[in-house]
Amino acid sequence: MARLDAVMVQQGMVPSRQRAKTLIQNGQISVNGKVCTKPAFAVSETDRIAMEGSDIPFVGRGGLKLEHAVQQMRLSLEGMVCLDIGASTGGFTDCMLQHGAAKVYAIDVGHGQLVQSLREDPRVVNWEGTDVRSIAPEQLKQPADFFSADVSFISLHHVLPYVLPLLRTGAQGVVLIKPQFEAGRENIGKNGLVQSSRVHMQVLNNILQLFSAQGLTVQLLCPSPIQGGSGNIEYLAVVQKGGEAAYLPEIAAVVQQAFAQAKKEKTK
Repeated sequence: MARLDAVMVQQGMVPSRQRAKTLIQNGQISVNGKVCTKPAFAVSETDRIAMEGSDIPFVGRGGLKLEHAVQQMRLSLEGMVCLDIGASTGGFTDCMLQHGAAKVYAIDVGHGQLVQSLREDPRVVNWEGTDVRSIAPEQLKQPADFFSADVSFISLHHVLPYVLPLLRTGAQGVVLIKPQFEAGRENIGKNGLVQSSRVHMQVLNNILQLFSAQGLTVQLLCPSPIQGGSGNIEYLAVVQKGGEAAYLPEIAAVVQQAFAQAKKEKTK
């Protein structure tokens, strides 16, 4: 016999026991056809565990983007102090916590977006109404071990230089690259879409130069597994502060993959 929440993780139903606990307490899990609301409920190998309805394992769909990067690079966030820059509802923050983060600073210029469950989580420091560019290193009790950046209506060129002083040497991060906020107005078409693969390649090349100038080495560059809210193609970069550049992204191949992925999604 074993705990229900632990068995759900073992069977691959959820990425963490914390997520299992949330689903169980919300009444979304049944054992042998009966709803169970106790995470510690003992189950055997022969018990049937079922989940009611579809489940995005995070409080926001953005968490799927960070999860993709974590899985691709097998990143470990266990016990880390993390920064979620552009936290919004908290999808990235939730993903970090589910992967063992000890503390997450949820930073966003907006107000009232972070979901209540994360506001009440003692591991989360809710810095709403805060521009990361106004944060001094001494405001953190220690330099961050990991960061994510998912910002809108501003270029990464105006954000990343202010993030680096908040990180320890060797810290890793996941940066969401959004061509619609990097390409310039003249390259944005109807509905705010950037549809030119040439422009995408130019944007990625510019961002890679930015990483280099800021002392960030690139460990992965890939299309985001889901598109932006308006249907824009976006990209994920896994970076590290310092270190040796052992990976050289093939920008043209990454863009080609992204456009093929988007075309496939349209035909579904």
